[in-house]
Amino acid sequence: MRQGLLSLLLIVSFAMLSVHAEEGTTDPTTERRTELEQRLSENELRREELSGSLDIAVTDAERAQLARLRQENHRLRMQLQQAQPNAQPQLLNDQQQWFAVGGGVGVLGFLLGVLTTRGRRRRQWLN
Repeated sequence: MRQGLLSLLLIVSFAMLSVHAEEGTTDPTTERRTELEQRLSENELRREELSGSLDIAVTDAERAQLARLRQENHRLRMQLQQAQPNAQPQLLNDQQQWFAVGGGVGVLGFLLGVLTTRGRRRRQWLN
């Protein structure tokens, strides 16, 4: 158990020494890396500014389109209100119309039946 801990301690100490040695030296790749990181942060800030201005432009375009749609809706509502009083409502729908025709035929048949049998009954009484 102690050997495992001792070997782990040695490995960590060598790693720390190598990291410390790398920090002390400045090579061109490190300078290049810091320069690229700085340019990256500048570009990110610029991108955020541009996306903000793009959002404003999109919002203006959406507002203009919304205004046009509202005007068109208002115009269509006015046309609908003008057209509705001119159209007369239908008194009966199809089912009600067929029901009324059937009722009329029934009443007419009843009246014809009463009128035709009335004359025969009088004749029977006379005979």
